[in-house]
Amino acid sequence: MLRRFVLLAMAASSLSAQVYSPKLLGEGQPDSTNLAAFTQTMYRTAGAHTDRERAEAIWRFFLTDGRFVAPGFWYHIAGWTYEEPSGEVLDPIKLLNSYGFGLCYHVAPLLEAVFKAGGFTDARCWFLTGHTVAEVFYDGAYHYFDSDLMGYNTPGIGSFRGKSVSSVHDIERDPQIILGKLAGPKSVIPGTVDSPWYPADLRAGAIGELAALFSTTDDNRLYPYPRYASGHNMAFVLRRGESLTRFFQPEEPGLFYLPYVWDGRSWREFPQESDEFHIRTADGPRSQKDSRMWATGRIDYTPPECADLVETIEMPSPYVIIDARFSMRADIEAGSSVRIETSVDRGLHWDVAAERKGPFHGDWNVQPKEFAKSQHGHLTAVSGSYGYLFRLTRSDVNSHVKQLHLTSRIELNPRSLPAVRVGQNHFHFSSGEAIERVNIPAPLQSAPLHDLKIADEQGQRLLYPAGKSGYVLYKLETNTGALTGFDVGARFLDMPDGIAPNKLTAETRQSTIRTTNGPASLAWSLNPNGPFQELWHYSRAIEWRDRQPIDRLLRWPEVFREVRDLPPGTQCVYVKFATAGPALDSIRLALYRTAALSAGTVELEQVWTERGTQRQHLETFPARARQHDFDFTAGPDIRNEAVTIRCR
Repeated sequence: MLRRFVLLAMAASSLSAQVYSPKLLGEGQPDSTNLAAFTQTMYRTAGAHTDRERAEAIWRFFLTDGRFVAPGFWYHIAGWTYEEPSGEVLDPIKLLNSYGFGLCYHVAPLLEAVFKAGGFTDARCWFLTGHTVAEVFYDGAYHYFDSDLMGYNTPGIGSFRGKSVSSVHDIERDPQIILGKLAGPKSVIPGTVDSPWYPADLRAGAIGELAALFSTTDDNRLYPYPRYASGHNMAFVLRRGESLTRFFQPEEPGLFYLPYVWDGRSWREFPQESDEFHIRTADGPRSQKDSRMWATGRIDYTPPECADLVETIEMPSPYVIIDARFSMRADIEAGSSVRIETSVDRGLHWDVAAERKGPFHGDWNVQPKEFAKSQHGHLTAVSGSYGYLFRLTRSDVNSHVKQLHLTSRIELNPRSLPAVRVGQNHFHFSSGEAIERVNIPAPLQSAPLHDLKIADEQGQRLLYPAGKSGYVLYKLETNTGALTGFDVGARFLDMPDGIAPNKLTAETRQSTIRTTNGPASLAWSLNPNGPFQELWHYSRAIEWRDRQPIDRLLRWPEVFREVRDLPPGTQCVYVKFATAGPALDSIRLALYRTAALSAGTVELEQVWTERGTQRQHLETFPARARQHDFDFTAGPDIRNEAVTIRCR
């Protein structure tokens, strides 16, 4: 079996008026869509030049408590950063843009990714059974920085200034590196630590428990391969009649992405309420420390009128989707009908949202199929995805649909938005070249398997060899434009003892599957029979940069590769995931294809209030302008409301 993903010329997806990945940034604002640019802005803002200064700048930027750092980009909350089927979100671009919050096992991989994007030769994560932390390599050693519990340590008791930052392995061998800083159960010897230094643990008299996480070494495990799951990208196409509006707060009370978990039999809400920590699901994913919140937005699209009996329209999103709404004017005669469907796997499966039979004449409002309804919200066929196909099917010419309007509602991190400030404001607009990125969902249950089996353990799936070896082979192709490149990734799982990732906690679980010691690889070809060009192969041999081998390992390499050197005119490629030992899950695919040049008009609208009075600024310019700078003055007493990008 060969799974083919054919990117057809969907209705309204190849119009001449469009703009590619429009982006608006304020002066000095970190670009959260690009990790390398993101870290460089951090360095400039912090005045960081040495490796130690740069590592500390990244650590401070992600401190969970907004008291200690501006803009308070990240905060600590459990239960909200989760997407089926992979579970806890470990993709750095998703974490920065759709969320901006999470727990230690979210922010530690995020730190690892940002350290590497910031030019460090290596970074890695540790699982301490109860806590996940990150280390960064420089000056010939690893150094542990904890943005979640908000601390780091230097050896000895004297001043921390001028001393090297300790590693996890250092503290394992000598917990006095932490404990020696205490003047009492809830106080620290002045000058021995940098601020902040584990403020919640210190206030609770729990520094001893923190040190024990390190010193009880039997259950400490190192991720020697990347822990973060690369693959998401904020690239998108804004078509004629389409707009992206991002609010700085929820558009309406109670609107948020509510994650649900699938246990193999039923759906349930994932967030868990806690009286002890004053966490109420109805409050949404708000910070328990201060006023920081999530925000929402919407993608609105009015496609041109089409006369086809079957119309399929792409509705991609760079942000996680909360839900969707479809409105139209329908005129359906007796004996005729109209059906609305959605698909989140590019048409492999369709979910019927609604069907209307005639006679009917009037406005018709439809939402995607509802899978589950619970106390605090509902799960629809598009919730938690990053795009879907909308399909409208008319039974015959006696049914008509006009004034079709499609809306996707999204969740986002408001601290990633271009905010209006008091005084002079300078903004920079940019857009990409005429290349369209198409995300290819690859659910394991639909994977084109060759001598591989699928294991489903209470809703947690993985693929493993049925015999000595097996592979998954995908065909990616387009009949519009030419392929210019593709992205491919997956997580490979070397688990001879059955220790597997737990999607519910991003920690570990016991699986019934035991893998054997064997090779695994990722490769591609222009022909299904090869020859294949290898992009990655698995090796159990590890380069210990600090010359300190660790034998307590979780060998779960997250693999991601980008290919941009395809021969001109390429129409299809074949991607192979092969294994003679490790299992795999979390397959990620995307391709890039040429598209029509940017055309039409771009409108940028920023809305805010000054002393309660609404103000707005509107910029209009041709979509072919790849860059556009503008200035205006605002203030005082500003509250940012929304920023909208439209394609006219």
